[in-house]
Amino acid sequence: MNYDSVYKSNKLRSFPYSRRRGIISLKERIIELNRSGKRGVIAEYKRRSPSGLKVDYSIEDYLSYVMEHRIAGLSILTEPSFFNGSFQDVVVAHRYNIPILVKDFVPDSEFVDYGFNAGGDAVLVILDFLDYESIKRIVERAADLGMDVLEEFHNQDALKRQYIRDNVMIGYNRRDLTNLLMDEKIPDFSGEVRILESGISIDNVKNLDLKFQGYLIGTSILKKDGTLEYLEMEGII
Repeated sequence: MNYDSVYKSNKLRSFPYSRRRGIISLKERIIELNRSGKRGVIAEYKRRSPSGLKVDYSIEDYLSYVMEHRIAGLSILTEPSFFNGSFQDVVVAHRYNIPILVKDFVPDSEFVDYGFNAGGDAVLVILDFLDYESIKRIVERAADLGMDVLEEFHNQDALKRQYIRDNVMIGYNRRDLTNLLMDEKIPDFSGEVRILESGISIDNVKNLDLKFQGYLIGTSILKKDGTLEYLEMEGII
């Protein structure tokens, strides 16, 4: 997967204003859950991924499933070429009163506006792929719009480029996007709201490290493998 080409392509995308409600803070939602002794799960929808995932049901069917569970928010892949995503999926999910993370390869601050227009409440920024000034501009534009930002990293060196504001969460993606391999070792990192991403399934959820404030879970929820049900049964969410 050529990430440079994805970022260049994303600079050519746009989306008209389609919001039907105000911002719902994903960060504040997770903090509220933490205060009550719970963890925040961000349930992710994607039609396919470079790691081989393919799903054959719609965003509507997915929402009808996850909205029956105690999730903190939604993550929706909007990148079209490799994930078959669309801003239109955000528009569909926007009818629900739940925070939406627009997950994409956000190249610049202008792209933040398109996520906002579609109905997003937060955007993803991948620290590994952007320079500090670009990250700063994206975070500041999101703050201007009232949106949160999930600053994601895999390589710890990328943490040097993090830009901290009160709308920022920090996420560690266990999957190395350069080779799609999963890292079993989870590094220590600081942040008011820390999110663990990738690799959580019914096979390992019993050993889930509860030091994080939230967890972004995609494939296992898409496969309905029982992860959400287990987390509810154990009172974790």
